[in-house]
Amino acid sequence: MTELLLGLLVPVIVFGGMIFMAVRRGLQMRELCDHGIETTGRIFSKRSVSGGHRHGRTEKLAYEYTDNTGKTHSHTSVVPLAIYQAHEQGGTIPVVYSSRKPSISAPKYLVDQCLQALGKK
Repeated sequence: MTELLLGLLVPVIVFGGMIFMAVRRGLQMRELCDHGIETTGRIFSKRSVSGGHRHGRTEKLAYEYTDNTGKTHSHTSVVPLAIYQAHEQGGTIPVVYSSRKPSISAPKYLVDQCLQALGKK
């Protein structure tokens, strides 16, 4: 009986965690659309990670930026292959961060897509 409950509970927890992360990032993107400040970030890491034979590769850019108070923040973003190839490690990338919560950020192209979807651009 315990094994059955555990077998049912684990997928529910995993699925719930995935929903939580999606909703959280959606709210962060809304924050960036409403209170975003554009800046320039510096890419300190590029990673292309294999997702196995069924999932292909995932490209990630890790960047850091400085907010208007002088504090440095960093973020890693999954990006399409074209964006990944267009940027070099040590190079720059346009970034938007929240004026209210400077640790929240995204590459500018993502915020532009969000603004367009919301009809604000």
